[in-house]
Amino acid sequence: MPRTFVLRLALVLALAACARLESGSPDVGRITIVDISDWHGQLEPVGVVDGGRTRQVGGAAALKTYFDAERAANPVGTLVVTAGDAFGGTPPLSAFFDDVPAVLAANLMGIDVDTLGNHNFDHGVDRLRALMARARFPYVAANIVAADGTRLVPPSWLVTLNGIKVGVVGIGNPETPSVVAVGRTGEFQFFPPVPAMNAEAGALRARGAEVVIVLAHVGAIAVAADGSPRGQIVEMARGARGVDVLIGDHTDMTVNAVIDGVLVVENRSKGVEYAVITVDYDRRARAVVSKTAVHKRPWTDAVRPDPTVQALIEEYRARSRPLFDVTVGEAAVRLDRSRQEESRLGNLETDALRATYGTDFAFDVSGALRDDVPSTYQPADHRLRRPAPGYSAGPPWDVVEGDFHAVFPFNNVAVTFRISGRALWAALENSVSHGAWVDGRYRNGVGRFLQVSGLRYTFDPRRPPGRRVVAVTRASAAPIAPDETMYTAVTSDFVYNGGDGYANLANGTGVTREPIAETISRAVRARGRVTAAVEGRINVAQ
Repeated sequence: MPRTFVLRLALVLALAACARLESGSPDVGRITIVDISDWHGQLEPVGVVDGGRTRQVGGAAALKTYFDAERAANPVGTLVVTAGDAFGGTPPLSAFFDDVPAVLAANLMGIDVDTLGNHNFDHGVDRLRALMARARFPYVAANIVAADGTRLVPPSWLVTLNGIKVGVVGIGNPETPSVVAVGRTGEFQFFPPVPAMNAEAGALRARGAEVVIVLAHVGAIAVAADGSPRGQIVEMARGARGVDVLIGDHTDMTVNAVIDGVLVVENRSKGVEYAVITVDYDRRARAVVSKTAVHKRPWTDAVRPDPTVQALIEEYRARSRPLFDVTVGEAAVRLDRSRQEESRLGNLETDALRATYGTDFAFDVSGALRDDVPSTYQPADHRLRRPAPGYSAGPPWDVVEGDFHAVFPFNNVAVTFRISGRALWAALENSVSHGAWVDGRYRNGVGRFLQVSGLRYTFDPRRPPGRRVVAVTRASAAPIAPDETMYTAVTSDFVYNGGDGYANLANGTGVTREPIAETISRAVRARGRVTAAVEGRINVAQ
């Protein structure tokens, strides 16, 4: 037997022994699951405030270094996973190249398995298949099946880690067909998560799985001060059978809770945090004896970014910067976005749309706004005033063309149309149909929440969905009744054509205009310096 083979075998056995000893007993094996949620191809770091100063966190090159360190701590028992939307809704550095950079970076980062999120379908099934073909890891989804039984991807994956058989089930978001553009999911249907999850978990157990993990593109809509989550992921956990860990996604929330014996974990999006989940399995008792999760911040200044991943990023930066680094104007304040209240960026966008097309109202879903202004895009010229470390100080902030590609990655087009007061009320009800009243405030992580111009509305999130809107007026305070009085409006083609549940708008009066990103960019150019304030357009009943 060759000496090199013997040495390698000895090393593997030693590492396996270390993994067993860490868990306190030679009969107990440890599995480590490293998870990011809703990564959205965030190749570059994101600036966040920490202790009064802005630090950079995440980015593919830094995440690779952190993931490698987590693997080194348990070399024979670690999985790196995510639960959908690793591409789709991406910043310009990936979106401009049809998200190929996001998949290539995921390969280099060492993702082991993924499921399918709603944004994976943004450009249809054909592009989705092409991108999955570039991945060096499997995708799984148990509840995505065509009428004839055809599957887009396998329902699950079975792998042996540290001598323990681990089953991984994928679950797509059941609302996907209604939250992406019409027709983008092709012939595939999205079945209720709990029956599909339990059936596949049972099938995996029958194949010998000793631990079952579910990757679900379903998340919490809110998290209370005591850490208890609300939303569909809670219902999944309560209905789970034969599941040890439920990993969520989709709603940009931090979740770490045990619900009816199931460990439920979700992270903030774009790689600004990741979770390390530890599962200890007693081989003699044939049972999981411990499962815990810890959330971590991948600060870029604490590690050396991986040079191979960084080289990939620099390649695509060089190809995109001639277009994206053009200065457009200035922002007097940071134009932020929100999915649960009126926002500066939402007001800027809807005001610009209403002024451009001369309509009574303008509105768009908050989920269409994928970044703030200035965005996380990083121009080459560090003399520009940007919030990220390494640039000149502001405000005012310099705004570049890349900011609008970051905010509007879906290439949505404006549509003007006529709308009745009744249809407007129904649209606003859909806007606030998700979310919950938690710890004395409205909390929501779902993108259908509308930003508006030309009107004001008040809603009560303590009332049942469908009955939450209590008042709607024009900006002048004149009441808008839920009747057949007609008004003019502008929104995105996504919303007008029924995306995010807005099924009552496409009444045959729509006129397609121009890309929204171009409209907003032109408005900023015309004004030179822009600002926006929260004005009380959206109010919660007290």
